[in-house]
Amino acid sequence: MREKAIVVANKKEHAQIEIRPNSSCKGCRGCSAGKEGKPIRVWAKNCVNAKVGQVVEVELGASTFLSATLIVYAIPLLSFLAGIGLGYKISGLLNINSTEPFAILIGLVLMIISFASIHFFTRRREIENKYSPRIIRISNDNR
Repeated sequence: MREKAIVVANKKEHAQIEIRPNSSCKGCRGCSAGKEGKPIRVWAKNCVNAKVGQVVEVELGASTFLSATLIVYAIPLLSFLAGIGLGYKISGLLNINSTEPFAILIGLVLMIISFASIHFFTRRREIENKYSPRIIRISNDNR
């Protein structure tokens, strides 16, 4: 996935970039760019030493984007659903009358554990190197 952006700040080997919504954003309601037309600001690895005010091309690999999405959404969702199933089984074994609230509680606990596990077991260096966007080229057009 490639986008054009404007560099708005620099900090060591990273640059804060502003991605303005393009024509494909207008139909999407996934973020503030599609909903309100507001630009998105993110930090990207500045591989080309871009300066403030320059228009750049930013890249985030499709497989990287997909794996990050699966980690953040699929693992907690599956944990929640497994917890609900486990909660039903345990409530039957323990003769708990309120099976639905108990099952939902167990599902929520497992989902929270999965979020905490993702947070604590994912190394910051790995996130910075693999899941951060990179500035790959300084563009000649001014948007």
